[in-house]
Amino acid sequence: MNFSRLKNSFEELRLLGIEGSLFRVYYEFGLKTGLKKVQNHIPVSKTDIDAWQKKRKKSFFPSISEAKGGLDTLLPEESKRGVIDLAEKATKGEIYCFSKWYGNYGNPINWHLNPLKGVSWPSNVHWSKVMQYEKDCGDIKLTWEVSRFPHVYYLVRAYVLTGNSTYVNEFCNQLRSWDEQNPYGHGVNWYNGQELAIRLLSWIYAVYMMGDDDGFSEEDFERFLKLLYIHTKHIDENINYAYYAVHNNHLIGEALGLYVSGTLFPYFSESERWRKKGKDILEGKRCTGQFYNDGGYCQLSFNYHRLALHYYLWALRVAELNGDEFDREIYVILDRSARFLYSCMNLEDGTLPNWGANDGALLNPWTTCDYRDYRPLVNALSYITRKKRVFESGPWDEELLWFFGKKSLSSEIEPYHLKSESYSTTGLHILRNSENTFGTFRCGTVRDRFGQADQLHVDIWWKGLNIAIDGGSYLYNDELQYHKYFMGTRSHNTVTVDNQDQMFFYRRFKWLYWTKAYLVNFLNNYAKGEHYGYKRLGDNITHRRAFKALDESSFLIEDFLTQNGDTVHSFDLHWLINDFPYTESRVSGRKYVITFETPKGSYYLLLESDKDAELTINRAKDDVVNPDGWQSGYYGEKCPALSVHLLCNSENGCKFTSLFTEKSMVKMKGLIEDPF
Repeated sequence: MNFSRLKNSFEELRLLGIEGSLFRVYYEFGLKTGLKKVQNHIPVSKTDIDAWQKKRKKSFFPSISEAKGGLDTLLPEESKRGVIDLAEKATKGEIYCFSKWYGNYGNPINWHLNPLKGVSWPSNVHWSKVMQYEKDCGDIKLTWEVSRFPHVYYLVRAYVLTGNSTYVNEFCNQLRSWDEQNPYGHGVNWYNGQELAIRLLSWIYAVYMMGDDDGFSEEDFERFLKLLYIHTKHIDENINYAYYAVHNNHLIGEALGLYVSGTLFPYFSESERWRKKGKDILEGKRCTGQFYNDGGYCQLSFNYHRLALHYYLWALRVAELNGDEFDREIYVILDRSARFLYSCMNLEDGTLPNWGANDGALLNPWTTCDYRDYRPLVNALSYITRKKRVFESGPWDEELLWFFGKKSLSSEIEPYHLKSESYSTTGLHILRNSENTFGTFRCGTVRDRFGQADQLHVDIWWKGLNIAIDGGSYLYNDELQYHKYFMGTRSHNTVTVDNQDQMFFYRRFKWLYWTKAYLVNFLNNYAKGEHYGYKRLGDNITHRRAFKALDESSFLIEDFLTQNGDTVHSFDLHWLINDFPYTESRVSGRKYVITFETPKGSYYLLLESDKDAELTINRAKDDVVNPDGWQSGYYGEKCPALSVHLLCNSENGCKFTSLFTEKSMVKMKGLIEDPF
């Protein structure tokens, strides 16, 4: 028997817990034996399109006239043309994927296609068996993306702007095509409950906004209701997996699907039960407990935090307009989250560090802002919790328009207070020099599954430029050497020991032996912490990092690697830097200076080791085992970055010093003579 494998299996079960482990075993058994197969009974709904048009339940979407007035106010002509162009491309099967790049899914659309590999998943295989084709078909998210119907948000807005029924007809044609190609319970698009919920929300948005048009027929409405029913039924029958075995946004999204379907479409015998079940789960601790009391989120990812918050915005707005009330604690959670996200924001463009897993999810791509701009979300959270905006008027206000109507666009503006903050539960700490010059410091024991191996990682922002960056995610299911790189320690701004990750990478979405960390000290301009992830390598290795904001442009980082034994270890200080032109020079035997030529002037990185060390800089290095020097701000896209390594081999630990500054060499010396 392989003792190491057995030990890792027990660790996985320990982290999942008894209840989750037992359910996971039962669930996997059901998939393998076919017990999860679904029935095809679909009842006739109790309404028709005329009755629905006259007496539909209230949604938060504005009327066509109100929406057009809002878009005319918010969007310049160039932005309107951009929205229409994206809608036109969608009519030809060219879908704007992950809010960044175009995927050609064919015309008519092939709903099973991976556009990057040109391979289709089988459509006639039961969903419980479909993952056996993953090796041949590639990253499942590249196929799921088109079935989320992100392009609906452009079709609807183009329809609002132009009044052209072509966009209504295109949606109806695509709905028919999806129905024909995805028989109930078969194919990859029935595999994941959260995907069904996201798709449902897109369809509901389209039907509410375009369902009064003459191009939307009784046949189209009946098809929509049929699909809504079988989607909600499928979520209902399979939500226990997310409830018992997954502690993340999947459960929130699936519960929202039940709640919204049951509330807005009370035409089925199950509708009220769906509504109540969805609401009970959304109010329960398995969902609300995903949010930490300091404002952070259990998945340690800004992207997943945003997705979970968008789910709750949908739930609260549907409830508010239909005489329902959610627990006020959820509003408190949204308020804390808004303040947390704002405190980590670069106010110049609304971006946050590319922290944690980033799968490209944006539930409502209904603004012209960049995908990584969090101003639309923070504004919406502020409005629902305090009826105020955070930012001066701009394209980010379009999210307010869709959630709250045109009146919200003229609400009072009151920014949150911006300062250095320590979020000890989440394990993220902000040293704030100004609105656009700041640093983030990751230090906190891992509490929940699926994060990245990033203890003591530091992001540096200077004058609105992200100088020292977090690499991102790229792909989850293809090019696994890159998945390991982006998830792992080697892509983060910290120290790697013996080329090992801080946690044990067990399988694609599973870390074992979660890293413990301790924040030693935090002041307004200073943070110090340590982690113990490398103790498993022997010699009781500890990594301690001190991080200090020195002045309006400079940051000093000192790393201390200590060990008890005398084994030689490899200590690799790593900085991932945005792709700037650079020059490097050796100042002395153990001191180097790298000059980066940024759009806002020269910026310097001084590196020093207390022992002999070798400097290496890699840019966009392809390697089947150890790629290096890459960043991914958007799912499915990787771009060059500068990977700076200072490597020291030592039998008694070492110390590294890193100084980021805009100051010349003459002024650097004074900054680091007495840093702490």
